[in-house]
Amino acid sequence: MNIATTGTYFGDRAVSRLAVSVATVAYLVGYLGYGFREQLDPARYFVYVIPGILVGSLLLQSTPKINEPAAGYVISYLTLTFVACLAGIVDMGFFWNDVIIMTFIGLCFVPSIYVGADQIRTIFLGSLACFLLKWLLTDHSGIRILELLAAGTGSGLGSGYDDHQGGLLSPIYAVFFYAVGAKIQFVLALILTVLGGKRVAILALVIGLASIFFFRRIGAFERRRDRFFALLVGLATINIVALNLDDIIRYVHGALDIRVHIETIMLGRYKIASEMVRVIENRSLFESLFGFGPGSANALAWVASAGSLDLPHNDWLKLLYNHGIVGSMMFTLFMALVFSSSMPALVIALASAVIMSTDNVIVYLYYQFPMAMMVACCSSQGSPRQEAAQIPHSAGVAK
Repeated sequence: MNIATTGTYFGDRAVSRLAVSVATVAYLVGYLGYGFREQLDPARYFVYVIPGILVGSLLLQSTPKINEPAAGYVISYLTLTFVACLAGIVDMGFFWNDVIIMTFIGLCFVPSIYVGADQIRTIFLGSLACFLLKWLLTDHSGIRILELLAAGTGSGLGSGYDDHQGGLLSPIYAVFFYAVGAKIQFVLALILTVLGGKRVAILALVIGLASIFFFRRIGAFERRRDRFFALLVGLATINIVALNLDDIIRYVHGALDIRVHIETIMLGRYKIASEMVRVIENRSLFESLFGFGPGSANALAWVASAGSLDLPHNDWLKLLYNHGIVGSMMFTLFMALVFSSSMPALVIALASAVIMSTDNVIVYLYYQFPMAMMVACCSSQGSPRQEAAQIPHSAGVAK
């Protein structure tokens, strides 16, 4: 590497790092707005400036670099949206909300950004502080997970603390910190996962940690090609399970003779999933391939739940409903390509895929931006190989 190239690289890296720092500030303000919507609701819109900050930073770099699979996904997603519009099958009631958010989230992964572990610690500790503040100010009966276990009925109802933000993000942080050897942050994220009150978060954490334990013992997965195929198989498996989750839940409910109503366990999601599956099984070949377009699953969820829910709470089923077989396969391939860049990225992808089975995290910018940072932190894209290998260590995260 000559002096000119070195100067260009470090100049571009400084620009990228500054952009990430600005985006981090915007994220924390927006996260606080989500956490305290009654008092600070307008602040949550700060998260929507993050894609613009990251993509805009490319214009200030001498040799800007992009994540080609992510860029390909954004283009493919917009193409599928255009096809749905031409076919005239789009429900415009929820259309633009889905299109804008999904595009913004895709754009977060497009720039090859330089992220230090200190920046990830910053958003994690900021999120943790927000969680603890809400925990102290909210009227609740204690730890929801322990309350549900004590009841022993399978019911999802309870008065224990249930936090949608920290509860869903915490297992992702926990798996990442464990994978990179940041023990203190891992313990804090583990505690947050238990206190967050999300049942699926516990399952995601177990799957993530088990994946780390398994993959570390297989030397072949040090090669990206092998990580890609392993992740693709893992994501496809979770996808198939999620698409049949209503049948699985119904079978388990009957086999165990659970006396609590199935909707009490699923919190309204079973009826929505059953209706989505019924429609999917009876649609045309074109609709099976390309779906009903962005926002369609949200519209069905609104009708099926009599206006109580406007999200289907199953991202894999939503992808199949909105974008058909083509769109579902495209998204799975995108995740496998982007998240196979490193072992920590691979395991957070698997943990996130589990959460996608019962929630709507693919449309939460406050959820996706930290993952984009984690992927970038452990990736060697856009930097010399020797220095990239030192990024986690020099930034203060033990290997």
